[in-house]
Amino acid sequence: MRIQNKLFAIFFLTSAVLVVAQVLVMQWSIGKGMVDYVNARELKALNGVATSLAEIYQKEGSWKQITGKHQRFKNIIDQGLADSEFSHPQAARPPHQVRGPRPEMGQERPRIDTQRGTDKGPPPRRGGPPIFEVSYALLDADKGFLVGMYSPKLSFSFVDILDEGKVIGFLAVSKRDQLTSGYELNFVEQQQRYILLIALGLVLVAVLIAMPLAAHFVKPIKGLTSAMSKLTSGDFQQRIDLKRKDEFAHLSRDFNELAATLQQNEQARKRWLADISHELRTPVAVLKGELEAMLDGVRPLSIERIQSINEEVKQLEQLLDDLHELTRNDLGTLHYRKESLNLPSLLHEEVNHYQTLLTENGFKVRFSELPSELFVFADSKRLRQLFGNLFINTAKYANDGNMLKISVNELQQSQQVEIRFEDNGCGVDEADLDKLFEHLYRAENSRNRETGGSGLGLSICQKIVEAHHGKISAFTSNLGGLGILIVLPLE
Repeated sequence: MRIQNKLFAIFFLTSAVLVVAQVLVMQWSIGKGMVDYVNARELKALNGVATSLAEIYQKEGSWKQITGKHQRFKNIIDQGLADSEFSHPQAARPPHQVRGPRPEMGQERPRIDTQRGTDKGPPPRRGGPPIFEVSYALLDADKGFLVGMYSPKLSFSFVDILDEGKVIGFLAVSKRDQLTSGYELNFVEQQQRYILLIALGLVLVAVLIAMPLAAHFVKPIKGLTSAMSKLTSGDFQQRIDLKRKDEFAHLSRDFNELAATLQQNEQARKRWLADISHELRTPVAVLKGELEAMLDGVRPLSIERIQSINEEVKQLEQLLDDLHELTRNDLGTLHYRKESLNLPSLLHEEVNHYQTLLTENGFKVRFSELPSELFVFADSKRLRQLFGNLFINTAKYANDGNMLKISVNELQQSQQVEIRFEDNGCGVDEADLDKLFEHLYRAENSRNRETGGSGLGLSICQKIVEAHHGKISAFTSNLGGLGILIVLPLE
């Protein structure tokens, strides 16, 4: 089932259920309200009957002359209600109109005890209280039964009978629970018809609202589905522009970021393949040219030629090793064996190890603010590789320089250590600083094999630092050359 159909069904069914519930509540409310209204009007109409009964009580000061006299009591009620809508015919109603449950076939209707008002066996053959559609009874001041029909199974309303402000009895009338005739019943039935017509109109309105509303919600989903389909087919230029301020707007923004990231990754992949092809083609072309020249007799076979070929092989081998190491880092298969290391001591050892290389290229190493002990939790082999790459880069790229300054600062508040390598060479343009750690990037576009390496040294440095939960960045040194900042967590 399509989402649009599901949404339409949800909106429509919810509206329909609410409309039906409202109709039922309104019908019940109108019916109950009208029944209560009729009961209240009947009580008001019985005020005259209560006055007549009070006059009977005043003659003897008691209820003796009316107690048990059901016909007299009926006549008083008929006279009191004669001019009202609640008047009763003189003839008694047939038994099937008596309120309460009907007897089974073959059973006699229970009678009401005239003294206690309780069900007590079959009715007498003659006499007994008259039968009304509504039950009336006279009760004394203590609500004791005197005359009429008073069953505890029914719900009664009471009209006070007063004598000089004192309650001397109660006129009990059973409450109607439904309307059987009269203009009130016609009014209720008419209102119920109107309510049903209104309900049908509301359902139709719900349909007219639910259809465009469901389409409104589904429209961005359709656009997203179409764009996602094109994205999966390799079209990374897809973008979604939704003029909304809801969750779909956030979803479209995330989709656009995903598409942009995939596009950048695709471009980086193509650039990576092109750079790798170029890097591999250069030493292979040199090797092929040297070998073909010696085979054709253009160049004599000599130790110098073999050494030249060997240098190209070493360059190619270094490139392959660097690529392999970067790939292992990306795949997470490069393992680190970390231990507690004294960072200043390790730096001194690496400086001594590369002293010859740096001296041959005219560089002098100067330490600044180097503490005697500062421990980090790291892999000594990888840190040596990190510092070695930086020393080699300084020797090869810092042209016209003669100084390498190394400083170590402890950041006690953040429990980190800063390591700065700064030279006074030619430096790097500001625009190229952020690109130094990209794969196969060189600030010199000529890709000179004499001065340039594989272009992977700083990328490997970045991987090593990140594996130690640190950060590495490039900046312009105060000495005028290039500066490398390394931040590592302390042990």
